Amino acid sequence: MKTRLVCLFALFSTVSLIAQVEWKGGFPGQENNWFCAKNWSDNRIPDDFDNVIIPDVSTSGNHYPVIETQTARVQSLELHSGAKIRIESGAQLTVLGYGIPGGALLNLGAVENYGTLEVIEPVLHAVDYSGKGILIQRRSNLSPDHCKCETTVCL
Repeated sequence: MKTRLVCLFALFSTVSLIAQVEWKGGFPGQENNWFCAKNWSDNRIPDDFDNVIIPDVSTSGNHYPVIETQTARVQSLELHSGAKIRIESGAQLTVLGYGIPGGALLNLGAVENYGTLEVIEPVLHAVDYSGKGILIQRRSNLSPDHCKCETTVCL
């Protein structure tokens, strides 16, 4: 009985660590800055434990997230239809996806990548992808497969 309670407590403790954070963007002077906490629904920058949602914000200022020079890491990323994200040269976005059923990246929008996009676990939809950045897609137990994208289709 004690073992079952400990396992159950461990399961609920792990689940509670993963939060859902939604992009709202538009904070004055930092409208597109991924690393501005006020651009996020809970006023903090997402991290390894966050499931990130990027909605279509075209009707509320068109301020989509841009990762300019740093590395951002999230548990999962969901881009809604009409949404987009941009990764600048020298920047990186890592989507971990550990234990996410179906994959780490649900992309119904667009990714503009001029830096590096690394997706550890599988992608749940084809990536609408443009730019000359690097896409690294791998399973957590495999070595990375690299591909450079020169057009909107990653080969």
